[in-house]
Amino acid sequence: MKDATVRRLQALEEEYTFAVNAAVGENRDDLVELLASEYPDAALEVLRSDAA
Repeated sequence: MKDATVRRLQALEEEYTFAVNAAVGENRDDLVELLASEYPDAALEVLRSDAA
C-alpha cells in the first residue's frame, strides 16, 4: 500500500473518530450510527482511488 494511501486512511480515521466522539458527547446516537455506516464506504473509496 502506498504511503499516501496510508496517510489518507489515517486522516479519514481521525476525522471520523473526532466526529463520532462529538456526536457521543451530544447524545446523538443517530449520528453515531450514520457515521459508523458511512466509514467503510469512505475507506473503500480511498483504497479504490489508490488502485486507479
